[in-house]
Amino acid sequence: MKRLEAYRVDVEVQVKEGFESIVIVGLPDASVKESKERVAAALHTIGFTLVEKKVIINLSSAEQKKNGPLFDLAIAIGILKSDGFIADRIPDDAGFIGAMSLDGTVHPVEGMIATVLAAKKLRMKQLVLPFDPTIPRMEIVDLELETLLDVNKFLAGQLMCFPSPPWRPIF
Repeated sequence: MKRLEAYRVDVEVQVKEGFESIVIVGLPDASVKESKERVAAALHTIGFTLVEKKVIINLSSAEQKKNGPLFDLAIAIGILKSDGFIADRIPDDAGFIGAMSLDGTVHPVEGMIATVLAAKKLRMKQLVLPFDPTIPRMEIVDLELETLLDVNKFLAGQLMCFPSPPWRPIF
């Protein structure tokens, strides 16, 4: 039986002018490194381009190995925030979980229940993740989304009504 254990990973992003590239550091495995392409395509879909920009992504702590696509949404939000596309402050006690499709759709990932439970244990106040009917209702989740554009609108205070599938608080 495979045991899933979740832990906090801080996603730090720096976007600056330079040779077009995306670098991920902090012990990412191949599936995390592939996030670069998924996230870049999803950002392009919502009208955000990385042309002539160097993006450095640090997944900390550096001692923990990172695997899977669950960091895609956090990486995308970090890029948007670092380059000024998201103007509002993102709280330190907020979390973002989900795999990105090339069209900007956010999908559930393996280990989401463990991740949600770990977020509660770490006393996180907000959690944004894709809709997954297998996750029990908890109080921490502020919204469940369908696309990267939805979460961008939510962070900008433009999305107050939640479309289908049902968006529900679960902590």
